[in-house]
Amino acid sequence: MAMKPETIRYTTTLPLDYVNELKLMAKEKKIPSVNFAINEALDAYLKNRKASHYADMMQEAGRDKAFLARTTNCAEDFEIVDSEVSGTW
Repeated sequence: MAMKPETIRYTTTLPLDYVNELKLMAKEKKIPSVNFAINEALDAYLKNRKASHYADMMQEAGRDKAFLARTTNCAEDFEIVDSEVSGTW
């Protein structure tokens, strides 16, 4: 049995049009519930923000000469071992 994530009740203010549209979608069985849609939207938003933050960090790392040197040295250290493996991991 999968564990359900811990939840809390949280009150927020949403545009009436959004809520009405979600209620209609739930009534028409296009989504399980308004709460489900809000959770899905928050999940997508958080994933997008994390990906954006990761991309920013990678751009910053790409300008860091010490990081690039360490990465290059590491790649060179594993070049022989990597050549012994065929295909993709």
